[in-house]
Amino acid sequence: MIQKRQSRLKKPLKQSEGSADLEEHLQADNMQPQVYSVSGLTQDIRAIMEAAFGSVWVEGEISNFRTVASGHSYFVLKDGKAQIRCVLFKGHRAGIKFQPEDGDQVLMFGRISVYDARGEYQIIAESLEPRGLGALQKAYEQLKEKLGKEGLFKDETKKPLPEFPWKIGVVTSSTGAAVRDILNVIRRRNPSVSVIIRPALVQGEGSAKNIAQGIRDLNKIEDVDVIIVGRGGGSLEDLWAFNEEEVARAIFASHTPIVSAVGHEIDFTIADFVADLRAPTPSAAAELTVPVLKDTLEDIRSSTEELISIMRRTVAGYREFLDRMMDRRFFHQPKEIFNPQIQRLDDLQSRMMRSLGQGLTQQQQRLKDKKHRLIQASPKYKIQLSSEKLTGLQNRAVKNIQTLLRFRRERFEGILKNMNAVNPLAILERGYSICSKDEKSIHSSTAINPGDKVKIRLSRGGLDCTVDNIIEEK
Repeated sequence: MIQKRQSRLKKPLKQSEGSADLEEHLQADNMQPQVYSVSGLTQDIRAIMEAAFGSVWVEGEISNFRTVASGHSYFVLKDGKAQIRCVLFKGHRAGIKFQPEDGDQVLMFGRISVYDARGEYQIIAESLEPRGLGALQKAYEQLKEKLGKEGLFKDETKKPLPEFPWKIGVVTSSTGAAVRDILNVIRRRNPSVSVIIRPALVQGEGSAKNIAQGIRDLNKIEDVDVIIVGRGGGSLEDLWAFNEEEVARAIFASHTPIVSAVGHEIDFTIADFVADLRAPTPSAAAELTVPVLKDTLEDIRSSTEELISIMRRTVAGYREFLDRMMDRRFFHQPKEIFNPQIQRLDDLQSRMMRSLGQGLTQQQQRLKDKKHRLIQASPKYKIQLSSEKLTGLQNRAVKNIQTLLRFRRERFEGILKNMNAVNPLAILERGYSICSKDEKSIHSSTAINPGDKVKIRLSRGGLDCTVDNIIEEK
């Protein structure tokens, strides 16, 4: 099909040909004109372009770089004369080791395709690599900032190196000068230290992955005390494997302390910032990691002699002290040792007896107080007390009643005297009488008439009388 379409493209019609020429042309080829739909033509063009080019490498400058919400990125790759639209899908962005930005000069690998909706041809990018030292430095700064924010460079995450390591792991090229320098320094400083070399690519494609795996492999060996990761000097591109994120995260995840020894003293890589210790060169890493055995033995010997000297001085001091103590009298008369204690015991016994006597007196007084309080709280005591109070109250009541009766009697007698003074009967006792008519006392002779019957009340008895005569008052 593609060959047929290509063969058709080999005999295109010229715009100058008229309808007559077109008919002759079709008759000559014994063909009917083929009419394309827009989508069909676009699909054929895409098939021809994808078959003709496949995957390509293109170098250019990034422009209009943008990432949409889906995670896909779109940009234009251009040079001084032309430009091509490009798309970087989310799945391929994870493998990009730097953050692309407008103006970056890159080398892009991808495949040519056609976007049917707009009829535009584009490159679907699969990888991007920065071109030039400026781009590499930019990628370095971007990764350094990212890992710094995540805390991979903090001092509190650094692990201390063992003071006397006995087995050291080395991740580097097995044929480079770095491994020879490390072995020579370790052999010179302490031949008893064992070295495990984990060969790794330190440059080129796949080197970062190989270094990271070497670190993980040495971490699986339990008795490795420290790991040296590094290589000799080189250009920024040569050292780039130690600026990869995969290597940095492998160093950070290592439970064994890691010394980074990459390049020369002026070279700084991401691995240097993440490692527990940065050495300016591989030889310096071996020197910082392994102490000189002779110096260590000399320190031990010196410390041993100083310790023995201190012990001798200490023993001599104790011996002198013992001699002084032996000269004292109580060593010759041991019984005198106990005299102060006996005297103190007597003193304590006297104090104890006094305390017991005082305590007993206090307890007796407290017992008396409690007995008195108990007696006062006893029901019998309360009844007796109440009985005494009742007797007193009774006596006081009798006296009060007697006084009241005497007062009332005297008052009554006075009242009787006063009543007797005005009592009509008392008047009758003196010879007077009371005359009444119809139960009414007669005070005047005008109240009766002769012949009226009246009653006369005497002191003793009375009289029924008839009035014979009325005597008028003169």
